[in-house]
Amino acid sequence: MEKFDLKKLEAAIEYVQKIADGYDPVHNTEEGNDSVLNNPNVIRCMYFVKEVLMAVRCNDGVIGSMKKKMKKEPFPYEILQEYRYQEDKTITLVLAQIHLPAEGMNIKKVTPQTVTGWLKKSGYLTEEFCQEVGKVTVIPTQMGRELGIYTEVRTYLTNSYLAVLYNRNAQEFLVQNLEAIVNGEILA
Repeated sequence: MEKFDLKKLEAAIEYVQKIADGYDPVHNTEEGNDSVLNNPNVIRCMYFVKEVLMAVRCNDGVIGSMKKKMKKEPFPYEILQEYRYQEDKTITLVLAQIHLPAEGMNIKKVTPQTVTGWLKKSGYLTEEFCQEVGKVTVIPTQMGRELGIYTEVRTYLTNSYLAVLYNRNAQEFLVQNLEAIVNGEILA
């Protein structure tokens, strides 16, 4: 077993969060779309690393402990009252903002796959070939566009991808329906 310095652990969590949000963690400046920090794979990786570091923090900085894994608590829907729209964002960043008030709590987080799966089943998203990026990708349907879901072509190095963004209306819709989303209840 090894115990880590909790102050260093907090600093590492803060840096990883900034990287995941697309910011240079040293200068606290937003990086451009061509930055490695805005690569969707890097963003997902940083959120994973943050979860690992937070698990170490919850274990008082100890790794390799034989401590029994704590069962995750259900998602605390009351934290949704704290959600305030900031800007149009991808579902990964919307969920990161939703989860923020529960940081440090041992909860079952809502995944982007859960939300996009529900939106597909509910008719707001679909998968189609996108000429702009040259592959099958998730795009909003007419119903999704009316809700406020739209796409934007982004480029990382030489690869283009389609970012699915959610405006204020779409984000508020997700927050209002998050419990139905988590429970897999399709709205009539």
